[in-house]
Amino acid sequence: MSRTTNPMDAPTSRRQALRLGGVTLGLGAIVAACGDDRTGDESPGRVGYAPTPEPLGDYEVTDATLLRTVSSLELTAVHIYDEALGSGALPADAEEIVEKLRDSHQEVADRFGELTAAAGGDSWECTNPWMMDRTFEPILAVIEESDDRARDYLSLAATLENLTAATNQTFTERLTETDQVTATIESAALESRQSAVVAISVGGSDAYLSPVLFDEEVVAVDGVIPQYAITSQFGSVAQMELAVGAPDENGNRQSFIVQTPAENSYVYEEYGTTCVDEG
Repeated sequence: MSRTTNPMDAPTSRRQALRLGGVTLGLGAIVAACGDDRTGDESPGRVGYAPTPEPLGDYEVTDATLLRTVSSLELTAVHIYDEALGSGALPADAEEIVEKLRDSHQEVADRFGELTAAAGGDSWECTNPWMMDRTFEPILAVIEESDDRARDYLSLAATLENLTAATNQTFTERLTETDQVTATIESAALESRQSAVVAISVGGSDAYLSPVLFDEEVVAVDGVIPQYAITSQFGSVAQMELAVGAPDENGNRQSFIVQTPAENSYVYEEYGTTCVDEG
């Protein structure tokens, strides 16, 4: 006849003791924090050592703000393409493509600088500081240690073309003057064509149509996300995923999410015209 063991009589393992001790300490901290004699700072607690984020200024989003933001992204592309060309990692045919992309974005940036001045603002002649610091500098750092820098620079190029095209497409609906709207439409179309050129130069005929068009998923190849000339039925403004760098022990590469600028990365007129250090 079996005997039922009382759980309270069972020996306590070391792991159980640690768990119970942790629970006891945690409950003790809660009780102490809620006690009547609690003193000290009553502001919300923070975990870790991240700096306190600065609140976004209460700035007006004007035509000049949007035009300056477009210029900043175009010049971000110029800066990154200069980095790629100076790396020595690109083969001759890829260098030719990247040079043309760089020159194209410089022309678009110049056009938007003129439109900014016409709108009564000061033209922006720098990269986008928010996106460079938080998105593109980390990407470039990973590419620098990659097992195939040429591949990663071209993947980044396709992402940049899609990003600038999507940004111009988005701002088309927000700008108020006909010449401004025309410029964003034409730039979005140009950069969409340029993204197709990059995709086909890498993937050939297999890169013409994305599987998404056929309700299928895009599958990474050797940890790299393929680029396609036509990604959807309509111009997409959705966020983009980019995987670059050398694979880890599981075959995974560093993944980044790139998306069109939100208001925290706009280049407001209150920022003036001073560029930050671009490294």
